[in-house]
Amino acid sequence: MIVDVHAHYYPQRYLERIGRQELPPSSSAPLGDQDVDERLQLLDRVGIDIQVLSVSQAQPYLETPGDAAQAAVLANDLFLALADERPDRFRVFAALPLPHVDEALAEIERVRDAEKLSGFTIGCSVGNVQLDDPLLDPVYRRLEELGAVVFLHPVGQETTGWLSGRNLAWMVGATFEDTVAALRLVLAGVPTRFPHIRFVVPHLGGTLPFLLDRVSRKREGALDVVAGLRSMYYDTVSGSVAALRCACSELGDERLVLGTDYPYCDEEQLEHHVAYLEKAGLDDRTLEQIRTGTATGLLGLDGDG
Repeated sequence: MIVDVHAHYYPQRYLERIGRQELPPSSSAPLGDQDVDERLQLLDRVGIDIQVLSVSQAQPYLETPGDAAQAAVLANDLFLALADERPDRFRVFAALPLPHVDEALAEIERVRDAEKLSGFTIGCSVGNVQLDDPLLDPVYRRLEELGAVVFLHPVGQETTGWLSGRNLAWMVGATFEDTVAALRLVLAGVPTRFPHIRFVVPHLGGTLPFLLDRVSRKREGALDVVAGLRSMYYDTVSGSVAALRCACSELGDERLVLGTDYPYCDEEQLEHHVAYLEKAGLDDRTLEQIRTGTATGLLGLDGDG
């Protein structure tokens, strides 16, 4: 059983609710027009058995608490409905109406026992709120009590001056978001204070595998920074054999789980996201671990199908 932990779903009703009807952009999401049946046929062809669905950058981070809460309810109900229709193929990372803490806590309680829930997704930032802001501690505390999986995802920093234009916010900015979000969490001691939250960082952790020595240098508690980063999980969305080898070496192959970033790829690229693991020279045990074993344990899919 091959599990894809990084895959997206864009129900039109939800996009209309949050005012993001432009998603997913056809220029960067060639598979965005597929219906569910076409999607499943493609997954069969490339060998993916289960996808865990998340909202990507379309988070319900609306200004007023009521609007954000209603949007999160709609998103999660639509996602869970699809998973209930095809329980053999889909699971869900539920969205939260942040930065509105009371509403986020209410949504956690509302969906926490849903049969096909695999965890929750949080943006690498929430408007002007960063993930190390103490404002979010009550949310982390509840997720800690549940032992929840939390999948991070970039939100797109198009308004940041140095990333404006030329698609830089997504071409490279997304991986910088991954890097900074993970570091903010570790430097704020979030994984230490809430050790039962299992964070999943996308895109091989952004630049973290390449910068691990730098972030550990000449800093009090540097070893804790490295240990904190190595306590997280990282999906394999990259496509670069060299980057994958680096992540295995620096972060640990036992912390990697397969991802594809569907629909942000064409059919050939989707197949490559699965197949390129073999080109990295990983042994059979490690391949099975990344494609299946770690994710099934992390998401409670052992013996599930």
